[in-house]
Formats: sequence, structure tokens, C-alpha cells
Amino acid sequence: MTASLTSAHRLFDAGHGWMAVDPFGSPAQTPSRVGVTPAALEGSADILGVDLPPVRTVVTAGEACGTIATSAGPVTVYAPAGGMVTIVNPAVREDPSIIATDPLGDGWLFAVLTPQTTHDVRGDS
Repeated sequence: MTASLTSAHRLFDAGHGWMAVDPFGSPAQTPSRVGVTPAALEGSADILGVDLPPVRTVVTAGEACGTIATSAGPVTVYAPAGGMVTIVNPAVREDPSIIATDPLGDGWLFAVLTPQTTHDVRGDS
């Protein structure tokens, strides 16, 4: 059973990213969805596209792993936790504007499965 984003506990990092942690699952067994906060997109009028890590890519906490192309310039996506990407949100690939209209919900970017028993999040907000 996977929790919905509304029941998940969100961890925020200093780079304006977030990770939704399933309160009912183990971080090493339940992928956590990753996204950006509205502050990350501040000043960006239009979302033009998105470049995200492919499934099975291993990302490292704090390192750049994607880009959101906006009319104001690129927004770098940083991995809030290390682990393997298990899914990339197909909705944001089809319609990247969802990232701006619902960045804390349907605009999530990808899910990561962390190998640790606790999340290694870059910072707190």
C-alpha cells in the first residue's frame, strides 16, 4: 500500500526541492516522490520542458539530476536523497506546465527508492 501525496510526510531541502515520504512504508522499500517547491519556479512565466533522470538511474543526494526549462531560463533539479529512480512522472513529460500549476501535487517529477533505513536529506525547511 502506498500513501497518497496528501498523506505523505514531505521533507524539504535548502535547494527548493521536496520528497514525499510514505509514513506507512520503509524508505528502502517504498519509493518517495520528488518535486520542486513553488519558490524554485519563482519568476518563471512558462514551463517549456523537463529533462529528468531515466528509470534505474542512481542519483546522489545534493547533486543535480535534471532540468526544468522555463521561459526565464533553466531550473536545476537536485536529488534530495540518494537512491535509484523507479518512475518518472509521465504527466509532466506530456504537459510540463503541471509542474507550475501543482508543484506540490500532480507536478511531482520522479520517485526514488533509497537504500538507507533513513533518508539522507540535504537540508531542512
